[in-house]
Amino acid sequence: MKRILTPRWLIVILTGVLFAVYSAYNIFVLFRDIPRGLPTVGIVITAVVALMFAVLAMYMWTAGIKGKKHIMFMIVRRTTFIIAMLVIIGLKLRLIVRVINYVDYTKFHTILYVASYFMMLMGLIILFVYYAFILNRLPLFPRAGVILPRTVILLFLLGLIAEMILLYVYGIGLEASALRSMVMQPVFYLGFIGLLLHFLYPIEIVPKQTNDKTTDAPSD
Repeated sequence: MKRILTPRWLIVILTGVLFAVYSAYNIFVLFRDIPRGLPTVGIVITAVVALMFAVLAMYMWTAGIKGKKHIMFMIVRRTTFIIAMLVIIGLKLRLIVRVINYVDYTKFHTILYVASYFMMLMGLIILFVYYAFILNRLPLFPRAGVILPRTVILLFLLGLIAEMILLYVYGIGLEASALRSMVMQPVFYLGFIGLLLHFLYPIEIVPKQTNDKTTDAPSD
């Protein structure tokens, strides 16, 4: 059966592209910076980030796989997504002491930087909790099933705005160059916002066959 390009599937495809772009960007960083003496720790972290975002891209692009014959694949898909989220959160957490030490309450840009970091970190943690413990049990958590993803979207939007203020007003980018910060930070945030919109978007019910009364829906 051909896939109809609905708004929900447009979100799925574009979000997968954003995650894939962020993965490819980290691969580019590896090839560009290794000859320049990128330390081993930097190589490992950059490679892991590239792999985790490739996992997120594949998670989005396989959103339509469903049915009893794909149960094992769906379990693996869910498990790898959870692992990827935990790894990404862990990589962000490793910076927490450095970020806290960076703050100088007499300098607004340091406060903005710390605020953007914690908004991003809290968004990732809430997203993980929502996916791991609530998404598949939405009837048990009707309010949390709506409030949590919208809260995360708001946190990511505010985090992105804060980072853009840092870049355009204070000239402080989180990537190696202003251009890379200008492009890749929105890609990072918009990818996760697209993922949450995918979770919030109403499930499409599509008949398996014209002569079959059973219905099927994309699995998350």
